[in-house]
Amino acid sequence: MKFLKNISLAILLFIGVTAAAQTYRFETSGVSMSIKNAKGKWSPYSDFKEAKIVVTLDTNKDRIVVYSEVVQLYTILGYDDPKTSKEGSIDTFQCVNVDGDKCVLAIRSLKGTDVKQLYIYEDSRVLIYNMKYVKL
Repeated sequence: MKFLKNISLAILLFIGVTAAAQTYRFETSGVSMSIKNAKGKWSPYSDFKEAKIVVTLDTNKDRIVVYSEVVQLYTILGYDDPKTSKEGSIDTFQCVNVDGDKCVLAIRSLKGTDVKQLYIYEDSRVLIYNMKYVKL
């Protein structure tokens, strides 16, 4: 009987975790970039350029996809605890890109606005996308 209770509890927990996983869709309005030079020094961020693309965060498949001209696919290896400050909140993801390189992606929500920013931290560059959440 205890075995059946444990199995039932495990099934309920699995259903609860599965139900919480979902897909989020964002539309970007601009992109900025900083590049690391051969001496390891970062360039200033570029001015934001218009970029009308879609970004998805799929917690079911543990991936983030940036549908730019060249599709950027990031597999999420780990979810860091969300952080909050007086400026807003940040959700950070430990990822790997399609080349197998580790990188960090972060979604910042700015307090008092519906603007979010996606930061993609790679070894030689950082991309920032301004974006808004779009309900599916």
